[in-house]
Amino acid sequence: MKPILLSLLASLSLPALSSCGEKPEVPAAGDSKPAAAAGTTSKGWTVSDWTEWKKQDTGDGEGVTIVKEIPETSPPVPDKRPPLSEEAVKAGVLVLGKGQMLTAVRYEGKHPLLLTDYEISWQGMRLEGRDFFASMTFPFGSEKTCGTFVTGGWGGWTTGITALGHQYANENDTTGSTEFVTGRWYEFTLQVTKDCLRGLIDGKEQFKVAVQGRTVSMHHSEIQKCMPLGFASYDTKGAIRNVRIRPLKAGELVPPTDE
Repeated sequence: MKPILLSLLASLSLPALSSCGEKPEVPAAGDSKPAAAAGTTSKGWTVSDWTEWKKQDTGDGEGVTIVKEIPETSPPVPDKRPPLSEEAVKAGVLVLGKGQMLTAVRYEGKHPLLLTDYEISWQGMRLEGRDFFASMTFPFGSEKTCGTFVTGGWGGWTTGITALGHQYANENDTTGSTEFVTGRWYEFTLQVTKDCLRGLIDGKEQFKVAVQGRTVSMHHSEIQKCMPLGFASYDTKGAIRNVRIRPLKAGELVPPTDE
């Protein structure tokens, strides 16, 4: 099933990310039959509308902005990636400024969160700095149980899930290493079920781990302000675009078994 990108607002503005104005209503966790909302379908929903994300108070820094586009300065050669959809182009790019130390946004829109059996994908680019630039916090079964897909932490290369079995992304069996080129868009994908987590970068599997009986939890830091769904950068300027969510089909993600 392909993600469906729906009509988005043609005009996006920074004030929508501020704390001013009325806070959007957030659906209650576990509501399996929410009222229909724009952007919601039986096949999934899109959160590419950046007006539904709120900057979190994590200290001093350059803040958060929305821009129309950010051209790549270091695209792959040859570049065989498909072009962005018209809807993704209209949605624009969220820029996380270089915080002191963390810059974070949290989803506070009207669409109900998928808590399990879902796939979320997004594109991220490191603009400045040497640490994670587009890390995504996600719900695991409930809005109070979450983890983070780290994108280039611990000096810029480390990827994986923080935390799994009380171990961070640099020390558990999701740990990977990627040389992220500044000025290049990367495609991240995370698939979540109660029994399995699978992560991909540019379509290449980075980890696929069984999680039944293991604890999924957050880093003990301000990144917890991203819960249950949010993005963050650490002492690094990053950009995010083209966020999509879809439910997984029954049996689509099967946990690995011991040989």
